[in-house]
Amino acid sequence: MFDDFLLNKNFRVKEKTLCLPDKVEIKIFDFEPNRPDPEKPIIVFVAGWISLINGWKDVLSTLAPKYRILYVETREKRSAKIPNMKTIDLSIEQMSRDIDTLVDEMVPKGQPFYFAGSSMGATVILDYLAIKKRQPVNSFLVSPICDFPFPGWILFLIKFIPAILYTVIRPVLKTYLSYFRLDKENEPDQVKKYCGTIDAAEPARLKANAYAIRNYSLWKKLSDIKSPVVIIGAKTDNLHGIDIMKKMVKIMPLSSIEMMESNKETHSSKLGEFIDRCISSH
Repeated sequence: MFDDFLLNKNFRVKEKTLCLPDKVEIKIFDFEPNRPDPEKPIIVFVAGWISLINGWKDVLSTLAPKYRILYVETREKRSAKIPNMKTIDLSIEQMSRDIDTLVDEMVPKGQPFYFAGSSMGATVILDYLAIKKRQPVNSFLVSPICDFPFPGWILFLIKFIPAILYTVIRPVLKTYLSYFRLDKENEPDQVKKYCGTIDAAEPARLKANAYAIRNYSLWKKLSDIKSPVVIIGAKTDNLHGIDIMKKMVKIMPLSSIEMMESNKETHSSKLGEFIDRCISSH
């Protein structure tokens, strides 16, 4: 069932399935303008950890009337079809290989393209850029994460608490995010968004994915990224550190940073307009 914003009269949306080499199937939302222009580039959009597409409706609704967008639901999300949870790889590196497959199969050869992404999705994009596969013109990345320093008590829950008890753990995770990682007073919409993604997560997959990424680090790979990258941060976002993003920009030779006022702005039409201006001015 489509969200209401996907029924916009200014673009068409098709749900597609991409079958990956390890038999996992991921969902792709293929946005296309009503009057597609073959001269314009494609945008490959990789959202954050267990994100819901509705959280990006303002950004997508701004860009989709002008550009074809391939919105990727990565393999940790409920929409992915996984043949065997016991053997499946849910690491950042594997998701990076998934993006390589998508670009190879769904972005026509010779077609210029851009990346856009957020949080863990932005991390996946940076991992992809570091392995020097087919490169985009530019990448617009909201609050990428270089590592995932889960507190010890969360690692304990991940390792020892059965996924079937997720409904018991869920309120604890929401409280932790709301009071210790997010700005509940100044960013109520961000809190609401993240709590919604926790409610929508598939427990066994969330547990397996968190365990798979717990020791990941992007830091040593950043200097290998030679493609242009724009890091986009939010001044009031406590979950993704501004100092860390500034440090990332210093390491990547062709990167820059763009600051917006809030997490709400980085998920609004303002982000879509910024991306459109950058693409149009190229």
